[in-house]
Amino acid sequence: MRLVVASMKGGSGKSTVSFNLAVWLAYRAPVQLYDLDPQGTLRDVCSDRTEQHILPALSVATEMDDALPQAEYVVIDCSYSELTAFRGALSVADAILMPVGPSQADIWSAQRFLEDCGQWAAPPVWAFINRADTHHAVRESDEAEAMLAELPQVKSLGLRLGQRTAFRRSLSEARAVFELDTSSKASQELEKLASTLYPELSMF
Repeated sequence: MRLVVASMKGGSGKSTVSFNLAVWLAYRAPVQLYDLDPQGTLRDVCSDRTEQHILPALSVATEMDDALPQAEYVVIDCSYSELTAFRGALSVADAILMPVGPSQADIWSAQRFLEDCGQWAAPPVWAFINRADTHHAVRESDEAEAMLAELPQVKSLGLRLGQRTAFRRSLSEARAVFELDTSSKASQELEKLASTLYPELSMF
């Protein structure tokens, strides 16, 4: 599957999601990565991983060839601000994964993103709440998830990645959350997301 990880709103955590999914995949199958975001976060963290000799190593391309990617599993980290690259990625993608923050502003942004994707005949959009509240008394994530499920042209996965230190550490240490601690809540959340996206690999 060729998966584009993208959103209209900055700070959605898409590079963190892309990196953790890429490492999860790399333990199970060859994966091809593209970083089409000018910030280059995915490229930087994978380069840091290589310098630290952490296996499996991940290589990242910063431009897409005219031909379709050859690997069976492809993860493309995109920036909506670079529309040419973004629309080029959509042309080869099987699906878009959209992380959505737990706020009204993020829902509005998601709605505009979906409207644009609809105009461009984009592939299916799957969405989930990212950086979700972790305290049971805070209801913003519940409210955002309910609003997300009502938006047209999107499949809400009904999953969340929490606002957890482990996800920040995964970038600073160039390791996926399950490499830092296999029993952590962050690892469990990532496993649910990855297994939902790639059920054929979930038993490995």
